[in-house]
Amino acid sequence: MLDLGYGLIAFLASFFTALVIVKTQKFHGFLTQDGLAGVQKIHSTATPRIGGIALLLGVIVAGFFLTSEAQKLWWTICLCAVPAFGSGFIEDLTKKVGAKWRLLATVLAGLIFCLVTGYNLERADIPGLDFLLTYPTFGIALTAFTIGGVANSLNIIDGVNGLASGSAIIILSGFAVLAGESGDEAMLAICLIMIGAIAGFFVLNFPTGKIFFGDAGAYATGFVLAVIGIILPLRNPEFSPLIALLALSYPIIETMVSIYRRTRREGTHPGEADRLHLHSLVYRYRAKRLADLLGRPNLRNALTAVVLWSLTLVATTFMVLGAHSPFVLLLGGAFVFWLYTLLYRRVALLSQLRKAWRQRHRILPGE
Repeated sequence: MLDLGYGLIAFLASFFTALVIVKTQKFHGFLTQDGLAGVQKIHSTATPRIGGIALLLGVIVAGFFLTSEAQKLWWTICLCAVPAFGSGFIEDLTKKVGAKWRLLATVLAGLIFCLVTGYNLERADIPGLDFLLTYPTFGIALTAFTIGGVANSLNIIDGVNGLASGSAIIILSGFAVLAGESGDEAMLAICLIMIGAIAGFFVLNFPTGKIFFGDAGAYATGFVLAVIGIILPLRNPEFSPLIALLALSYPIIETMVSIYRRTRREGTHPGEADRLHLHSLVYRYRAKRLADLLGRPNLRNALTAVVLWSLTLVATTFMVLGAHSPFVLLLGGAFVFWLYTLLYRRVALLSQLRKAWRQRHRILPGE
């Protein structure tokens, strides 16, 4: 019950902070609102994008109620996350921080985490990579880049109401189950604080999108998810380090597919925004149909998140069930990749068919 109290405190602090932000946006909106310009934008109303502030207040307030052991670890994680949160928050306010600099800031946060805490990848349960990880320098470098990559991957899927935050809650719930199973009370409390803080923001973000996570919220959450995924098997060796790779497989796959797609297209680069993310395609070609069937066209945005939560839910379920088995975890990762590609191909094919029909309709208006 005490552990659940941590989450409740974080929820209340986050919720009331988010509520204040929403209610006072007429005073700060000129600085904090997310406009409508941008190829990847799908919202129709200027909305505060500083939900990261609600997350920050939630985790700080709840952190003071942790046990001394958990506090030491938690405050260290929070301090290491400052470059990730800070670069995202500056972008939220100025919209002028390039993707390259934000990536570097999150990698720097990961490097600081490794050097300060002494935690870094020591094994991966993957032949060949395990040998390389016997060299501490390689392990630290890989850990820093992994943390930075995960932080950016969560930001990439933060495109519709509740998708990034809801996925994070699902993943953290899986980590919490494993922490509870192993008796790791400090990690369990940290997971519950993050769940509560994200949930406080979530209730104002989903389904109506009254406030957005922003880059600060997405980067900070992605950073903590990656850190927990690394720390949990290090503190509890009975779990395979592949648990994090599987739990975070959806945003990681989305990132890798996006990089591949953009490098293949002439005139684009990996950091350039586009409208070809899976959530963008589902929003345009699947969620509209679902919303129309329900008679609630205003839920089209939120239904996109509901559809894609299934990928994270499948991944997290595999993680919890197979946390002790590298084979099961790899099998689960392959299954999530198959589901992702199946859904992507179907919505991409539908988009091509509709585009072809519209072009034909313009050429032959009489048909």
